[in-house]
Amino acid sequence: MSRILSKIKLNTFAIILSIIAVVAVMTWIVPSGSYDRVETDGRMMVVPGTYHSVARAPQGLFDVLTAPIQGFSKTAEVVVFLLVIGGVLSVVEKTGAITAGIHAASQFFKRNPKFRFLFIPLGIIVFSLCGATFGMCEEALVFIPIFIPLALSLGYDSALGTAIPFVGAGVGFAAAFTNPFTVGIAQGIAQVELYSGLGYRFLIWVICTTVVIAWMCWYAHRITKDPTKSLTYDFDIEKRKELKLAKEEQAITRRQKWVLLAFGIGMLWLILGVLKPQICGLIHRKIGLDLMTIFHLSEKGWFITEIAALFLGIGFACGILGKMSMQKFSDAFFDGVRSMAEIAMLLCFAQAIVIIANNGHILDTLLEWMSGVIKHLHPICASWAAMMLQTVIDFFIPSGSGKAVLTMPILAPLADLIGMTRQTMVLAFQLGGSWLNITMPTDPVTIAAIGFARIGFGRWLKWILPLLVLMYLLSFILLIPPYFMKW
Repeated sequence: MSRILSKIKLNTFAIILSIIAVVAVMTWIVPSGSYDRVETDGRMMVVPGTYHSVARAPQGLFDVLTAPIQGFSKTAEVVVFLLVIGGVLSVVEKTGAITAGIHAASQFFKRNPKFRFLFIPLGIIVFSLCGATFGMCEEALVFIPIFIPLALSLGYDSALGTAIPFVGAGVGFAAAFTNPFTVGIAQGIAQVELYSGLGYRFLIWVICTTVVIAWMCWYAHRITKDPTKSLTYDFDIEKRKELKLAKEEQAITRRQKWVLLAFGIGMLWLILGVLKPQICGLIHRKIGLDLMTIFHLSEKGWFITEIAALFLGIGFACGILGKMSMQKFSDAFFDGVRSMAEIAMLLCFAQAIVIIANNGHILDTLLEWMSGVIKHLHPICASWAAMMLQTVIDFFIPSGSGKAVLTMPILAPLADLIGMTRQTMVLAFQLGGSWLNITMPTDPVTIAAIGFARIGFGRWLKWILPLLVLMYLLSFILLIPPYFMKW
């Protein structure tokens, strides 16, 4: 497969346009249908057994052309988030603090080579824990522009710098043990005790994270021995020039230290903002430190709007500490905004795929067809089929919570009929609905991640596909023990 892909130059925009065309054609072929839905706890839930045909809504040429425009309104928050992040990171970069800080970090690893090999495993473990506990996803994008130059300074490449935060958070999200957006919502809908089965889920997280670390370390060893085998070898030659990662010593100034300190405090604030309020409550009870009040945290935790606002504040603070004139600040900020324009438009076109499928009323039909097949299978095979069903749905609905409210009301009672525990069905949902996110053109986070690294989708797909196949095979194996354990 990798040899075939290496001969095909896949352009991200061309891929998205091709998928739009295919989905539009599907709306003419696949029968339109829908389930009834009821509102439960603020969410629109599917009512099992209510599937019915609806009037066909084939999407024509004008519908297809309209969909990307509608996609902008659907992804407006994410687009603004990316524009702000791009602007702020450009400001911080223009102060010279990032380059100087990365140089200092690389010098530390060069002086202490035994710590260099901890860069990959420790980075992946940290981000994987974030994905597994509080569902880090979009937040990982913030760290990619930082990890890319750091990886380059250590002799690695941009692909690895992207993968540590992005794939690290992705494996944690897929193999989560307390992720409220997947495990929490799915267990609630399936009427399974919240966060039950924690022991086996934690074991799954350990196994999956270990496999990802081993794969990344193997790749790092490979490109260290022969840099031309790097996925982004040609790109990184120019990136090293752009980032001015020179070998000579670069003394970090006092102002740059203040900028890095402000940026570091902002990252800490970000982590606290997205953490579950229960964790902050635990800290309050144990040591009396009320983080909720100190850091202005909401009961629901932060999401894209709050994170973007935080970064805007960080940008202004770093500009002041870096003693930038208003003209220089403005130029730097809008240079960064312009650099995100391509990614923002790709997000709108990717969202058009979902809009066309929804307007054509084909998603519920696909769900009905596949659930009808599952009920005739052996429980183990049924868990595999349920996992692959989630993968299909994941293509159209990247949101973990979105898939849960669509599929779990149907699959949870189905588990009772075929001799599978609802806990296992939740696990099948969790694994099948997340792995594809690290390489899916319909997921805004994927498009943004590889956009930050300037990696074409074809190159990314070629590189990540072996790991993706490995994680699916591992997931098939991990779904077998629950049947025998009656888990």
